[in-house]
Amino acid sequence: MSIAVRMPDPARAEVPESFWRSLVHLNHFRLFLALALGATGLMSGQPFTRLDHPLLFTLTCAGYLLAGLLFRPPLLERSEQFDRQVVRQVLADIACLGLLMHLSGGNASGMGLLLIVTVAAVGMLRDTRVVLFWAAMASLTVLGEQTLQLIALRSGAGGYVRAGLLSMGFFGVALLSHALAQGTLAAARLAQEKSRQAESLARINERVIQELPYGVVTVGPGGEVLQFNARSEILLGAPFMPGRYLAECCPSLAELWRLWRQGRELPGHPFMAGQDGRRLRARFIELEPSRGEGVVVVLEDMTDLEAQAQKMKLASLGMLTANLAHEIRNPLSAIRHAAGLLKEDAQAGMGPKLTRIIEDNVRRLNGLVEDVLALNRRDRMNRQELHVASFLAAFVQHFSQREAVPDGVILVRVDGEARVCMDPDHLEQILWNLFRNAWRYCSRRPESMRLAVGVAGRQVEIELGNDGPPISPDVQAHLFEPFYTTDKQGTGLGLYIARELAEANRAHLRYVDNPDSATFRLTCQASPC
Repeated sequence: MSIAVRMPDPARAEVPESFWRSLVHLNHFRLFLALALGATGLMSGQPFTRLDHPLLFTLTCAGYLLAGLLFRPPLLERSEQFDRQVVRQVLADIACLGLLMHLSGGNASGMGLLLIVTVAAVGMLRDTRVVLFWAAMASLTVLGEQTLQLIALRSGAGGYVRAGLLSMGFFGVALLSHALAQGTLAAARLAQEKSRQAESLARINERVIQELPYGVVTVGPGGEVLQFNARSEILLGAPFMPGRYLAECCPSLAELWRLWRQGRELPGHPFMAGQDGRRLRARFIELEPSRGEGVVVVLEDMTDLEAQAQKMKLASLGMLTANLAHEIRNPLSAIRHAAGLLKEDAQAGMGPKLTRIIEDNVRRLNGLVEDVLALNRRDRMNRQELHVASFLAAFVQHFSQREAVPDGVILVRVDGEARVCMDPDHLEQILWNLFRNAWRYCSRRPESMRLAVGVAGRQVEIELGNDGPPISPDVQAHLFEPFYTTDKQGTGLGLYIARELAEANRAHLRYVDNPDSATFRLTCQASPC
């Protein structure tokens, strides 16, 4: 199916809207004038200086009215060029008003003065010579009518003075109207150029805002969302619509905006938003000092920034820690062996206690070494398709046996069709760290640990929560940092290694801020790999 596209006429596109409105008003005046003169011609008596042919006068008014009605459709539809419509209307005015002037007693009737309106409309034409030509035609009409009156001995030579003054008025009105019209055209062209520049800048600004790596949200004085980019919707995990209130989209960001409006100090730690539990930082840029008008909110994803900062910080330490770990393992093995021999000989006194202290610390140092070495194994993986239900069933059973977890403490809800693409050893290590933390902080009552698996498009979400206390915002800021721990016996590498292994498998590990539990969500790539 072909679609005909009507291209705009360049000649019509350059004509300002005010010119078209003026031409419409002129046509309205023409219709009113034809009706008024026609009604006057039908009146009894002599309303003009002389009206020898009232029937012809009325018919001329009727023709004038018909011409005005015919001019109306193309004028309203703008289906023809502006100059062509002006010339056609001026020609009809000069012909009809000239004939009416002749039938009503000549120039003395004052009918010629009506041509001033027509001549003023001629000034809207672009060519000055055309404007002067139609002013001359109007003048010739008046002078020709005066000549006919003189030949018929109905007027003296003094009538030429009035006709000449009227003709001079025609030229003066035409030139003045043309000058004003040219000024209007220049202003219209300048305004059009400025409008194009403003539209271009608006498109550039919108494109730049959309391509920014930050989320940008413009909020009105009442909390309504005025403008936003796609990145802000992704970060906040909520669809925006112009005119929708910020509290409906993101309550946590709306609370920060309220604190900012009141001039209060904002929390130093990032806030949580979205289903992925992104940690975001908001910067408020006021549009005026009193903060009573709108504000531009810039959102930064601190999760990615902190991850990049950690990678840069640990890049220089990676080789050193790996070398140190290898060097420490050999002395640890010797210490462990010596402690075992000492335990065999020391059967009483402080010997058993001292050997137990040595073994505990050796075990702790060995775990630290294993965690450090695990960092170098993140790129050595074998991603394969795993059936989540079967894998988790075996893992939960193994974890429960090793950590002596009673039956019923771990509640598992798994989509039987869920399949992920991950390295099984990496997934086991990630889950081991998460389960070990959940077991440490849960109440250890039935269903105090809840494992849920769901499928969302091309992603599989593995979510583990416990009924322990939620993690405070200050701790959340350092949750995935290496060597940061609140447990005196911990190494501070468990969650960091779990996230590194998840990212190596194209997965994402995040903390989800739930008010009633501490929950971690692992978002994996669904099969096929």
